[in-house]
Formats: sequence, C-alpha cells, structure tokens
Amino acid sequence: MTSLIDVIFLLLLFFMLSSTFTRFGSVDFGGTGKAGGSGVATTPDILVMVSGEGLRINGTVVSPDAVEADLAGYLAKGAKSAMILPREGANAQALVDAVEALRRAARLSGTDLTLTVAR
Repeated sequence: MTSLIDVIFLLLLFFMLSSTFTRFGSVDFGGTGKAGGSGVATTPDILVMVSGEGLRINGTVVSPDAVEADLAGYLAKGAKSAMILPREGANAQALVDAVEALRRAARLSGTDLTLTVAR
C-alpha cells in the first residue's frame, strides 16, 4: 500500500503535466504621466464613452461598423488626445475594442495620439 504523500505527489504531478499554460495578451494603456502634474486640466480632443448600450464619440452614438471612420475624421481635423470613459454596463472586451480602434485609427492617419483611460 502506498503512503498518502506518494498519492498526493502523483496527483500534483498529473495536474501539473495535464494543464496548459497560456500567455494572455496585454494591452498597454500608455505611461502614467508625471507625478504631481502641472495642476492644469486639459480637455481631450476625442471623448469616447463605453457603456453597455454601445459607444459614444464626443456625445454622438456610433455604430460598431463606423467607429474607425468616425475616429479617422476627428484625427484628420487635428485631434491629438483622446480619453476613454468606461460607464455602467461596459465590459472589458468593449473597452479593449475601443482602445484598439483608437490605436488603429491613429496608426492609419499617422497621428501621435495621447490616449487616457479614466477610472
């Protein structure tokens, strides 16, 4: 008869070898900025509100198909900063989709966009 520690060791070994380890993708939200700051609040050029009902860009409801085209229009007009405000009902995937849409639109327009995600 085997001892209890041998059985526990075999179970531990089994679960370690049968599990898979995946690397989760991460999203870089940019630097945290300077500590202290200048005390002057700046208004972002683009305000994206993510909620359970969808996306609002500068107060206008935007369909998921038209997000990048709408953002490209703001960037073409000279927008340099954007803020994403997650609202009630927003899930993590909607937030990531908004960040990726902003990054993609900035990359396609060749704009150096400063992105801030509010809490």
